[in-house]
Amino acid sequence: MKTNIFNIVNLLLVLTTTVSCEKELEMDYKTVDQLYVVEAELSNQRTRVAVSKTRQIENDGNKYGVDGAVIRIMGDDGSEQTLTTSTSGIYTSNTKGVPGVIYRIEVEVDGKRFASSSTMQKTPVVNSARFIWKKVLNTKVLFADLRIQDFPDETNYYFMHIYRNGLGYRWAVMKDVGNPGEEVQQLFSCMMEDTDDDDDRLLDGDVMRFEVRAIDKLSYDYLFSMQQTSSVSTNPIANFSGGCLGYFSAYGKTNYSITFRSDEVEEE
Repeated sequence: MKTNIFNIVNLLLVLTTTVSCEKELEMDYKTVDQLYVVEAELSNQRTRVAVSKTRQIENDGNKYGVDGAVIRIMGDDGSEQTLTTSTSGIYTSNTKGVPGVIYRIEVEVDGKRFASSSTMQKTPVVNSARFIWKKVLNTKVLFADLRIQDFPDETNYYFMHIYRNGLGYRWAVMKDVGNPGEEVQQLFSCMMEDTDDDDDRLLDGDVMRFEVRAIDKLSYDYLFSMQQTSSVSTNPIANFSGGCLGYFSAYGKTNYSITFRSDEVEEE
């Protein structure tokens, strides 16, 4: 079993990292000039594309929706859909992705064209999720322990997002290199025993939903770069051609929910 975890020998890492994960998934793009942003998702449940434009750096807010775009998504199986109707820059349809199909997206807006591609993945399987206390030097740290059944005979990539009572709490990306077909584990550090940070603290009755996506390598590379650049003034690597920000991901998604009960958390 592969475990995605950090070296817990150094307490300072416990205090400053979230075990290769981030607290909230915020597309906070760093730019002075106005740029288009396309955040496109084709899943086993639906199609959703958000087209927006970054605000000038001196203005409040990060971006605003753009209507009037023409969006085409074409699969190498001959499938095609066109999205033209939106609300505040959000374009949706009930079209679902087919595993193994390579999809290409083209976005035309205000005379500009942006394009990207992504390979649709299978729906992942969550084996279990729980919370555990781990002793790190002189303190205890609460971890969320997520177990995923890996797909055999291929390299797989995962995006995992924890929601607390419907709000983003932690997220991470992981690849299964060296462990295909086995169970993979992701540990998310949640809080120290004596924390007074309300953003981290979990309370009895909190509903924790684990959203797990099986993603392709291009999506992984983009989200991994976002994870690496979240604390510095740079943007993630480019995923679209044509000069826009954002990414396109075709993925299989599943959800797994549990309720946090402090008296049920074991110590390891």
